[in-house]
Formats: sequence, structure tokens, C-alpha cells
Amino acid sequence: MRVVAFDLGGVVVDVDKAVLVELGPNDAVARAVFHDGIHDRLTVGALDADVFIDAAANALGLERARVRRTWASMVRFSVGGLELVAQCASRGPVAIWSNTDPIHWSVLGPSLVPLSIDVAPSFEIGAMKPHPAYFAGVIARLSAFGVGAGDIVFVDDRVENVEAACACGIDAVVVNGVNQARAALVARGILSSRRTRRRQLDELDPGPHHKRNDDIKPPPSGKEKNYL
Repeated sequence: MRVVAFDLGGVVVDVDKAVLVELGPNDAVARAVFHDGIHDRLTVGALDADVFIDAAANALGLERARVRRTWASMVRFSVGGLELVAQCASRGPVAIWSNTDPIHWSVLGPSLVPLSIDVAPSFEIGAMKPHPAYFAGVIARLSAFGVGAGDIVFVDDRVENVEAACACGIDAVVVNGVNQARAALVARGILSSRRTRRRQLDELDPGPHHKRNDDIKPPPSGKEKNYL
């Protein structure tokens, strides 16, 4: 059994930090949400999401609801991103391996959990990629399904994450966006190409565009022609 493990940001999810301008000047926002490794602690589950939002709201002098709403709006599925995950899930098991925080996961997770045999956001694992502890954790979780490292195909947009995965015996590949992820999965035989799918559909139902020549009637002539 081959499992496809998806990273999210840069693969099937767009991350738009530009929306944070709604919270204030870039340098002020950066201090509020990244100072002293506060976001890293949130991302590995060492800090509660409410504490993170409280700290950022206090630093910026804004309402908590506005900060949370804006922070959550940073992430959204890329065009075709969720569809790619769903397509893989229709052919075999899927896992989600992402460095993400609980607020962003609240946006993305509800759509991904039903498609996956295992979801492993970093705040649940207690470590972030490319740390060995992250990969040890996710491999251990999949072993409960009888899946070994060599049975996993992993797509991620960060070279260091892919190198760390490969060091664990995982078939990992660097991709940038949905199209590259799809191409990598087609190359590994996980998905069929669009041309192959079209041919398979045509074999099942040739449709009117494959009518025999003797079924095709010539166009009307003379006054019978429709010029509209």
C-alpha cells in the first residue's frame, strides 16, 4: 500500500502574508507575531492559540477577534489543491504532513480530515519539519496502518524537508504548487495523466465526437443551410 503524504503551504495551499497589513505596519506585526519564537511555539503545540492571539492583540492594540480573523485569512486552498488531494484519496490512502498552527488548521483541517487516513499538523506531533522528531512521529503513526517509510510518497515545497524525509527512506520530491505536485504523482504512477484519463473515458464511452464516418450526415445544401 502506497500512501501519498502532502505538505500544505506551497503545494496545495496558498499562504498570503500580505493580508497581515490589515493589522498594522509590517515591522510592528512581525514583532507581535514572531518575537521570541512565539509563533514557533504555537506551531509545535507549546503555546495555546488563545495565548498567541492575546499576545498579538495586546502588542498591536487591536481586538482579539480582528487579529484571529486576519491571521486565519492568511491560508486558503490553491486552485485545484483540494481536488488533487481528493483525487489521490479516491485511489489510495492520503496523509497530511504540515508545519501549521491550530488557527490555520481550523481553516484547512475540516476539508482534509475526511480525505486522509492520518493528519499530522506539527502542533500535534510536537515538532516541525525538517526535525527528525517530526518524521519519526509521522512514520510511527502510519505504521499502525501497516505502512513503512518505503511505502510513502511525500510532496513538499522545501528542499530541507524533502532531504530529511529521504534520509528516513521516504520517496520525497520537491514541488512548487499543484501542477508540479500532480506531475510528480503521475510520474510515480499514483495518478494517471489527463491524456490517459481522457483515453480511458473515450474507451468507456466514445461519445458523439467518435462517431463512425457512415454515421455522420453531410451538411444541408443550398437553401437548407442555416446561416444563423
